[in-house]
Formats: sequence, C-alpha cells, structure tokens
Amino acid sequence: MSPAHPFSSSEGRRIVICDYNALLLSVTGLLRMSGYCVFQAHDGLAVEELCSTLPHIDLLVLNTHGSGIEVGELIRRVRVVNPGLPVLHIGSTVPLGLPANVPTLSETFSAGYLLETVAGIVRKPLAIRPVPPAA
Repeated sequence: MSPAHPFSSSEGRRIVICDYNALLLSVTGLLRMSGYCVFQAHDGLAVEELCSTLPHIDLLVLNTHGSGIEVGELIRRVRVVNPGLPVLHIGSTVPLGLPANVPTLSETFSAGYLLETVAGIVRKPLAIRPVPPAA
C-alpha cells in the first residue's frame, strides 16, 4: 500500500526557530508544509532548552528581534551543547557578534528563496540512528 503523501526529501530534518511572532508563524508554516519537522521557540531560553534536549537538530533559525538574548551570545551558548550547529539568521541588518559562518537572509525573502537557502544548509546526510530491537 502506498503512503497517502509522498515522503519529502526533507523527511526527518529538525529545525528550531526563534523569531518575532509574525515571521515565526510564516516561516514555521512554510517549512512544515515543505516536510520539515519544526520546533518553535518564543525566546532565547526556549531555544537553549530545545537545543539541549532534542536529540538531533539540523538547523537553528534566528531573527534579530524577539529572542531576549543578543544573537551572537545565543549562538555561542547553543553551540556549547551543539558544536557546529548550522544557524540561519533572518534580519534587516547583521547583528554585532554574529559568527562569520552564519548567513543572514533579508526579511524581504521569497518563499522559494527561503526553501532553497534552508535546503542548501541542511543538505548534509541524515545521521543513521539504530533502531532498538523489539521487546
């Protein structure tokens, strides 16, 4: 029997998003409709909690506004627990302290450009997780 919906190439990808409300909802909705598993964090403390408790995260998306913690500092804290975690910043300006390996996407992006950017960042192969034996 065929699945009702074909599996997307983004199947299994986990993304954590922290943003101000309007952008959070639109980016989250677009990524979910595109097959990504998206977790919403409404402030920097929630980002830290999600990034320290979720077993595997492929991307963290941050906005200059709304985290309650300076963007560069938040990335530094999160990368203590998840070294090398890919991060995408969305904003009209590049904040002070943003690491050089974090791209910035202008807030006036198209849906297609966002999806293309995210796909390029998370293109790495999924980690193969062993399936535990049935009890």
